[in-house]
Amino acid sequence: MVTVTVTAKFHNPSLSRRKEWQHASGLYRDTKQFCIDGWKNGDFDKSVTTASIDNDLYSAIQNQAIREAKSDHNKDGDVRYRESQPFAVNNQNWEIDTTENGTVVVGFPCVSQWWYTPIEVYDDIADPVDRLVEGDAKKTRLQVYRRSDDWFCTFNIEYDADTSGETPIGVDIGERHILAVTAYGDGESMLVSGGEAKYVRRNYRSLRDSLSEAGALRARNRVGNKEQRRITDLNHKLSRRLIAFAEQFENPVIRMEDLEGIRENSSWSGVHSWHFHQLQQFITYKAERAGIRVEKVDAYHTSQRCSACGSMGTRDGDHFSCSECGRGRHADLNASENIAQREGEPCTA
Repeated sequence: MVTVTVTAKFHNPSLSRRKEWQHASGLYRDTKQFCIDGWKNGDFDKSVTTASIDNDLYSAIQNQAIREAKSDHNKDGDVRYRESQPFAVNNQNWEIDTTENGTVVVGFPCVSQWWYTPIEVYDDIADPVDRLVEGDAKKTRLQVYRRSDDWFCTFNIEYDADTSGETPIGVDIGERHILAVTAYGDGESMLVSGGEAKYVRRNYRSLRDSLSEAGALRARNRVGNKEQRRITDLNHKLSRRLIAFAEQFENPVIRMEDLEGIRENSSWSGVHSWHFHQLQQFITYKAERAGIRVEKVDAYHTSQRCSACGSMGTRDGDHFSCSECGRGRHADLNASENIAQREGEPCTA
């Protein structure tokens, strides 16, 4: 199953549409806050329905607001929603179609009526959108929101993909080598040293400690922000380099370890402060824009097993050796080969 996140800009919506959508955003926020406050004050129980909601939103939107409020309340308890809120419609209550001239339009209920509005379909989302319009894919809930003077919608498209002829790209993320990548079956690999990341972290940690001792807390905070920007820039560069590597191969699919597994099983003391999650997010959304599927795989024993025969081997620094089949391999590349061979669950940014 392939999952693609689509974010599309509405093409020149009329003033009346924009006003109604803005009104709906406010009502949606008020509906969710009404539920949260009612549960907090004991005004009603979790079985609240649209009969308790006194506004003009379509019932499908009211129901979605109630569902989201329940989820937020279960996770966070007391919740205060900001004024700017996307409003949402479940997958059964919005439509996507094309006009006679091929324009893609999205239709959904709001306050006074259903609105059918063209969206701008750029090349990276054209194929999954075509699948959805033709009935060969499924859609998830629709969210509608404003950014500056423009309005956008976002939703996921899910469809089965033919995996024959794909090139699995296994990606191992670590300390000594921040990226170890193997195109399984093609014999091509890539190693990227983690030295720059370690230098940035070590340098800024030393600087923060010095400023703390001097009592310069404001300057210490500024140093932390600079470190964050350096790491973010590095993660952007690493993710772009990985996508460029993957694009060399026919029908690539990128497979990465579940990062929770990395955090739990790593002996590296800095793993919890390293932006592994951010790097994975950058890889995922850049891959999606390039039309490449990304999967998370089980991290269990990817570093300990031989990628050739599956037996448990021995790691000595950067070298992995297997006593069963006699194979020797760079340890991180052996791990990336194991990752490439495991089928996982699709993930999105």
